[in-house]
Amino acid sequence: MNGFNALNFDDDIEHGHVKVNGIQLHYVASGKEDAPVCILLHGFPQNWFSWRYVIPKLRHSHRVIAIDLRGYGDSDKPQGMMNYDKRTMARDVQGLLHHFRVKKALIVGHDRGARVARRLALDFPDLVDRLVLIDIMPTEYIYDSLSVSAAANHYWQWVFSLVHELPEAFIKGKEEEYLKFLLHQEDHFFDLLKSDGAWEKYLADWRQPGAVSAALNDYRASFHIDLPRYREEAKQHTELKTDTLLLWGEEGNVANLPVLDGWRRTIPKVIGEEIKGCGHYVPEEKPAEVARHIIDFSQRYFHH
Repeated sequence: MNGFNALNFDDDIEHGHVKVNGIQLHYVASGKEDAPVCILLHGFPQNWFSWRYVIPKLRHSHRVIAIDLRGYGDSDKPQGMMNYDKRTMARDVQGLLHHFRVKKALIVGHDRGARVARRLALDFPDLVDRLVLIDIMPTEYIYDSLSVSAAANHYWQWVFSLVHELPEAFIKGKEEEYLKFLLHQEDHFFDLLKSDGAWEKYLADWRQPGAVSAALNDYRASFHIDLPRYREEAKQHTELKTDTLLLWGEEGNVANLPVLDGWRRTIPKVIGEEIKGCGHYVPEEKPAEVARHIIDFSQRYFHH
């Protein structure tokens, strides 16, 4: 991985913006035009660049499109919490697929991107061929099943963001300290980010106008809008019928949680694998394994 050259990498991808769902969405694309489409959705506090090591491994088998979620990277950052519920963010992806005339795609999401991917599969199942969710538990599981002490280890950000206006006051002007704390969670991971230009890219994006509030509103919308929706769907026994693969880090945010059992409540057709020697930032820490699992899963035969 240390041989990563951002300049050469950029030669093999195309950047673009598309107007969808009332906003400008930034994306990068790579691979053959006629190959099966794979959509990559990044997590917090990152952008499409978190897939930089995965894209070169996927583009031989797939047409890869990595998106900056609304509020992140070079995509628009509309104001207000109501713009960041996962149904709205899923409609952005729906709009992008419609723009490219893609009828069905493999959808891969890490962290916040996985939450958007889940909602997309629930709301627009015909668009989702298969689903890959990386290092997350269901939103409702985190709020309703974890004790405060369990949540304190990995989910403080979920609670901190909910406080009105105070987080913005603490973070603005101290974006570097905040981001450094978030990305220092695993040994050597921060060294990797410093070595290949990712740190500078992530920090520059966090200093853009509206970026801090957008990311906080992403979490606020999860509590105030997404959570009640999932609770209601649980009462109605709503199930996600899509074939789904779960990947998680041995030392990531869901380590020591009942990952497969937690997801089987709402996704019956789910399989999963723990990635050894890996923390939360799975696509950057173990890109070869992530790509291999995605490709194997995309070619897997399911007997329905």
